[in-house]
Amino acid sequence: MPQTVAIFLNQCLPLSEIFVRHQAEALKGFSPKLVACRRVTPSVAGEALPQVFLNKTNLKMEKIRELLFKLTLRSRVLEEAVRECDLIHAHFGPTGWLASGLAQRTGKPLIVTCHGFDVLKNDISLRHDGMLQKMYSMNRAALAQRAAKFICVSEYIKKRAIAFGFPEEKCVVHYMGIPLVPHETPRPSSRPPEGPMRLIAVGRLVPFKGHARLIEAVAEVERRGYPVELHIVGGGELRDSLEAQAARSLKQYKFWGGQPHEKVVSLMRESDIFCHTSLHMSNGQTEAFGLVLLEAQWAGLPVVAFDSGGVPEAMAVGQTGLLAPEGDVKAFADALCRLMDDPVLLDNFAKAAPQFVQQNFDSRTQTAKLEDHYRDVL
Repeated sequence: MPQTVAIFLNQCLPLSEIFVRHQAEALKGFSPKLVACRRVTPSVAGEALPQVFLNKTNLKMEKIRELLFKLTLRSRVLEEAVRECDLIHAHFGPTGWLASGLAQRTGKPLIVTCHGFDVLKNDISLRHDGMLQKMYSMNRAALAQRAAKFICVSEYIKKRAIAFGFPEEKCVVHYMGIPLVPHETPRPSSRPPEGPMRLIAVGRLVPFKGHARLIEAVAEVERRGYPVELHIVGGGELRDSLEAQAARSLKQYKFWGGQPHEKVVSLMRESDIFCHTSLHMSNGQTEAFGLVLLEAQWAGLPVVAFDSGGVPEAMAVGQTGLLAPEGDVKAFADALCRLMDDPVLLDNFAKAAPQFVQQNFDSRTQTAKLEDHYRDVL
């Protein structure tokens, strides 16, 4: 009988965390159970995975129950759910802090995956970051002792986790994979000669994703006489300002807002080049790795990206895409123009991209390696 892992979450499961579901569904030697502080709507958790929530309906009493747990790290409901499992795997450092109390009281070993902001962002404040992140920042030393292992999503994040005080002997790099679902329709090898090249970016519209620099770069490409259209997928606080910037400087563009995963893949398949412009922020935040880069390459898209954080680890530089120095708008525009000027290079990158993902980031292979970490801890 397979052993059981409690996959512990704060929210279950927003659109942006579909990777948790993909990883859980790929488990073979362990049975997953999603255990969460609260359920969100819409959710990508699906119905096939067992799920336990502390706050199911967001009514007043359940919100109070959730808050009390976060303040005390005590919950009979969550403890019972975890006690039935063999170990706990928490995603994100702040959630790991919450899970550490359950691990102590149930005697279950705890693994925490650090996805990025949890070991990158400094100067955490209650006002700007909320209670959970503030509690996490105040209790990282305790979490470092309570957790059996910290899984880091890239070499870059491992270095940052160690710098943040997590024990080096507990930190391991494990690249998350993606489901290599066959695409139903072939991707066009290129746009018609008379049509524009379609550029696409996917990500939250927040400062560290660098969309303003992307719009500047595409405007520069247009000024050089290249017919392009920019598609931006994702929602966030900067949408209004970015749309205003695009209206001032671009000829052809479209903002799609947040979209389901299937729609994102479809839009990628209709595009020619994937653009990624993450930046280092003054508070330490940057791109930890970039699963969206894997999705784009699996869809057959060459990548042009800023050399930032863990991004270089998610692509084969010079084989599936090109890097520009972080924040360098001109160099980014140069890279786009280089691909558009060289159809053979563009086609070679497009063919190599899915092969690179298949060889290195198949979720089945990567999740089997994750199970080795589970067994090691047990």
